[in-house]
Amino acid sequence: MGKHWVKALKTISRYALDGAYRTYQPGDWFECRNQELLELLQQQTVLSTTDMIRKTFDGQDAGVLVPKGVEIPDALRRYGMSARNGQATDLPWERTLLWDGHAALTAECAALGLMRLEAEDGEPAWEMAAMLESDTRLARDIGTEAERALTLEMVGDLRLPVYKIGLVWVRRTPAAEEVIQLWRAAVESGADERHAFLRTIYTHRVKLCTLPADWMGQWMRA
Repeated sequence: MGKHWVKALKTISRYALDGAYRTYQPGDWFECRNQELLELLQQQTVLSTTDMIRKTFDGQDAGVLVPKGVEIPDALRRYGMSARNGQATDLPWERTLLWDGHAALTAECAALGLMRLEAEDGEPAWEMAAMLESDTRLARDIGTEAERALTLEMVGDLRLPVYKIGLVWVRRTPAAEEVIQLWRAAVESGADERHAFLRTIYTHRVKLCTLPADWMGQWMRA
């Protein structure tokens, strides 16, 4: 039985999937199953993820960059997004998702991440967004001894959360462009991708939105 994330448009009191009776205010997100989803949509009390993206996402000058040689799924061009093959150091659009071609991805996830790079409520927009690889894994748990030593030397600590670098959303700014260029240059020189990413973002000023480890699962769960 499928599960779906929806956004409350009105105050809703219901039994959550864990059995607890909860009240949700307009703007709150929660999970529901197929039958309840149909009822809530009919009552016009929630907005589905797909509807929210269609109503609020501007796909102009936004897209997914895929490594050369990797086939681009047609679905990634939904919601007005573009998709093309290119080098990871390219930022062809104002907002670009750098996808390694292996990490799990849907058009909805791509669009939601790109939306995180938009300014909201008068606040300056994020320049980058990336998910944590896990809730518990730290830099001290990955890579070779040499990589850990270099990260410790450059950053001063190995108690750093590890990012899932197969999906990195980037808004094209001078700071973000510098981070991406330096990160990829380090990788091409033989550095561990995850350690190189940490060393770059911690030693350069860039506004990075850290997404929780299960952020992708929230939108892909079925």
